[in-house]
Amino acid sequence: MNAHRYDRFTVLLHWSMAILIAAQIALGFWMVDLPKDDSGIRASRFNLHKSIGMVLLILAVLRSIWLALRPAMAATATGWMDRSARIAHGALYVLMVLVPLSGFLGSAFSKYPIRFFGFPLPRIADPWNAAKDLCSDVHQLSSYALTAMVVVHLMAFAYHQFVLKDRLILRMR
Repeated sequence: MNAHRYDRFTVLLHWSMAILIAAQIALGFWMVDLPKDDSGIRASRFNLHKSIGMVLLILAVLRSIWLALRPAMAATATGWMDRSARIAHGALYVLMVLVPLSGFLGSAFSKYPIRFFGFPLPRIADPWNAAKDLCSDVHQLSSYALTAMVVVHLMAFAYHQFVLKDRLILRMR
């Protein structure tokens, strides 16, 4: 394996999560404006969002463990760029766990059952409105933060690709 490329499993995790996170952001912004009616469309989209979120939570934990187990990739920058990249990646990892975890816990404390792609999961907590509201607030705020960090990540990619022309993208293919 090339010392300047990530292993295939890391690349698979990265791109799988990137696609799912982009889908979640789009679905999340779209579904909140759906009307609350008897059609079931809103509930089905929320359940899909929750199911994808649970998959992302599992992948984020797996990715964090994988990151801790493998040797660190050599930095491509020094000074403020390296520090900024480390801080941004740390924030991304925290948010990739916090967003789905807060969403899951908010659902766990709600009166509604949690379904994983249509299959009901056992109830892990009694309905508790204060906890549900807190988790929902954390979920919403951390979702905005994650969206912002994704934009920062994409801007950093564009800077590397089109300004520095350092071919950083080759590490992730």
